[in-house]
Amino acid sequence: MTAGDVGWAEHSGDRHSARDRSRRDLVSASGEIALNHIHTTRQIETLAREFEEQGYVKVENALSREQLTRFNAAVDRHRESHPERWVELSDSFREGTNVLPDTEDFDEAIENSTTLDILRAIIGEDITFEEFAIMLRDSTSNLGEIKGWHRDIVREYDRRMEIDAVSVMLYLSDVTENDHCFSIVPETHSRLVDVNPLDVDPGDGIDVLGPAGTAVIFHARAIHCGHLKPNSGQRRTLQAYYSRWRNQRTAEWSDIPERLYAKSDPTLPRRFYDKWNVTRILEGVGKRPADLSPDLSVSEVIQEVQRRGRAAM
Repeated sequence: MTAGDVGWAEHSGDRHSARDRSRRDLVSASGEIALNHIHTTRQIETLAREFEEQGYVKVENALSREQLTRFNAAVDRHRESHPERWVELSDSFREGTNVLPDTEDFDEAIENSTTLDILRAIIGEDITFEEFAIMLRDSTSNLGEIKGWHRDIVREYDRRMEIDAVSVMLYLSDVTENDHCFSIVPETHSRLVDVNPLDVDPGDGIDVLGPAGTAVIFHARAIHCGHLKPNSGQRRTLQAYYSRWRNQRTAEWSDIPERLYAKSDPTLPRRFYDKWNVTRILEGVGKRPADLSPDLSVSEVIQEVQRRGRAAM
């Protein structure tokens, strides 16, 4: 078992189990301090090194079965209650945007201790939350991925070093070899950073498979895409982005509501929600172009931004 493919323990179903225990009580048999109910400090250090080398790391059992049930039900509720928040990017790709002002159902996904402790080791204590979305990939016979191989946030090749965010993708459904999946080209965030996404062939990536509850932590600069499969059922994921604090955000359509930025939680990084009022947006696929009509909906803006991003590659 490599550091990039880990599932050391099963979660309990207790929603707040990691928060309710003192970290002084989480000690493994070897005497290592366990920062959460899956990983010890040594294991987290190993995962962080794997991330730095490969540009991604996979962690199984990041969500409990009970969390999976609740999150899937919350996705269904949000789709029904707030259809205006959902963007149709293709016949099979639907994205729920700006979800957090509508519901607190996904707060614990953003603050998930299993992934957050790994993120803290990767990014540091100045880690800040950037954005959140729900992504659905439906069954389709059209296997051409709308985004193709790409880097997140900024599509222009010459600006790739401006990308410094880290994403967490949480699987709400099983992802087998027959299902739509996330595919990534290792090391293209660093050692192979000069690779152009347009030069990547269809089979060059690694398909990141895993059961529901798996988390994939990846550098937004790493080249990746959605690999669509002809016999796939619906794939469901939650996706959040994080970065080091600075006076700039990656997207303008992922609001941070008051219940998050006003909370006092000593277990969270000190600046975790400090970007709630940051209005400076990185020029990229998270920013509304100035030449677009103000009458366009957010959904229409995102569709156009993605189209322009593809054309800019």
